[in-house]
Amino acid sequence: MKYKKKEIIPFLLDSDRYAYNCTESTDSYHIYAKSAPHGCRCPECGAESHRLHATYERTLQDTPIRCKHTELHLNVYKYECENPECGRKVFMENLPFAHPSQVRTDALTCMIIGISIFMSSAGASNVLKLMGVKVSNDTIQRILSGIEFVDDPDIEEIGVDDVATRKGQKYATAIYDMKDHHLVALLDGRDGQTFKEWLKKHQKVRLVTRNRASAYANAINEILPDCVQVADRFHLLQNLIDRLKDIFKTEMPSEIFIRNGTVLDCAPNKIPIERNPNKEFLSVLNYDNSKPLNSDGTEIEVDSRLYKTSGKVFRQTQENRKKNSK
Repeated sequence: MKYKKKEIIPFLLDSDRYAYNCTESTDSYHIYAKSAPHGCRCPECGAESHRLHATYERTLQDTPIRCKHTELHLNVYKYECENPECGRKVFMENLPFAHPSQVRTDALTCMIIGISIFMSSAGASNVLKLMGVKVSNDTIQRILSGIEFVDDPDIEEIGVDDVATRKGQKYATAIYDMKDHHLVALLDGRDGQTFKEWLKKHQKVRLVTRNRASAYANAINEILPDCVQVADRFHLLQNLIDRLKDIFKTEMPSEIFIRNGTVLDCAPNKIPIERNPNKEFLSVLNYDNSKPLNSDGTEIEVDSRLYKTSGKVFRQTQENRKKNSK
């Protein structure tokens, strides 16, 4: 599939750019795009410049289309700053969907992070390869290592819970903002000690939603005694269900008999009912109970056993039974 260069194709990543060509092969898509406006603001002084200095092609890997490797070939401009007092002479066009010197779009990076947090880096690399994304496990590890949690010393409403970084072996304390639920900090351990040190630096916290662990409650009472503590819905509902199970086990009998919508005090007496066979149905049946015969008239021997008595498994079973019987 190939479009004519004169035909303008809408570009999905940015309204200020358009695709002027697109090629497709058996395993890849290539989209060629450029900027519509010829002008950009200087990142140092903020003055808008329309004086072109040069152009260059920048290739970015984007989210796959139909599980095919997708690349964006962008014709990016360089501008000369028109402010004589500015120390920046030449600057590059800013792309809102990709940072400078980046080989992937931000959308693809978010896709890689979203998949890799649920599996290992090697496993995520293999899954992404099937989807058309070329990324190694070392690159995924570098992306995850570059994630930074921006702490807010003026935060007032937080949520705290323990998370497993390695299930059954290593745990951490996750702190998130209650306004937009983004992660603020990830502390080592879940015994409340690191949480105490974090609370000492965040004295403006006035509301904490937490699980039912006493370690977090003790830390809040010690550092911020006037802070309001709220138990989250998940753990409250879980405790309610566990309590109802205990009540049902202790106060309800193992068997309940109901007749006509009424609960009986004891088991009802069984009333035997004699059922007569359906003679009309039996009359149409033609059942031959004679023994099967060969073509020469001899009886066919049928062995219904599922194993051979001369086999190794049968002999071993017989020996084990003799040993157990002694």
